[in-house]
Amino acid sequence: MNITRVRRAAGETAQFDLEEDFPPFEFGSETISFLSPVHVQLRVHNTGKLLLTQGMIVTELKAVCGRCLEDFRYPMNLSFEDEWVYAPSATEDQQESAFLFEKDEFMINERILEQIVLALPMKFVCTPNCQGLCPLCGANLNREKCRCVTSEVDPRLAGLAKLTLDD
Repeated sequence: MNITRVRRAAGETAQFDLEEDFPPFEFGSETISFLSPVHVQLRVHNTGKLLLTQGMIVTELKAVCGRCLEDFRYPMNLSFEDEWVYAPSATEDQQESAFLFEKDEFMINERILEQIVLALPMKFVCTPNCQGLCPLCGANLNREKCRCVTSEVDPRLAGLAKLTLDD
């Protein structure tokens, strides 16, 4: 992404509309793949001291539900904001708090992927009311009702069944 015009004029702003195919990536023990290209709308503003970027990322991932283990589409629509500083003129504080660039181009793909990874949930769930799998037979409880007997009590808690609550 070439930012020559913005970088050289304080107060200048430019809009960029980017679309890129990203390869699958590892996330914990899962491989996450993209079902659509990553679309980024980016605004770059030269404040005189740094370049302020504000962006919106839209894409769709293929994920595996952590409850029922089914593949599903996971839409992403997220915003981000970053500060970029031209490396040769960066102050010590800016070197610690902003992203650095050395030419009149941003290599922004790595930053986009980082934003996507940061927005991922700890555990994917296909729907809030997903019932998951039966712990005994493995049936997907969203599709079928299993015939497993679930009244089995953990032997460590069997003594609690004898307790009664007296008012």
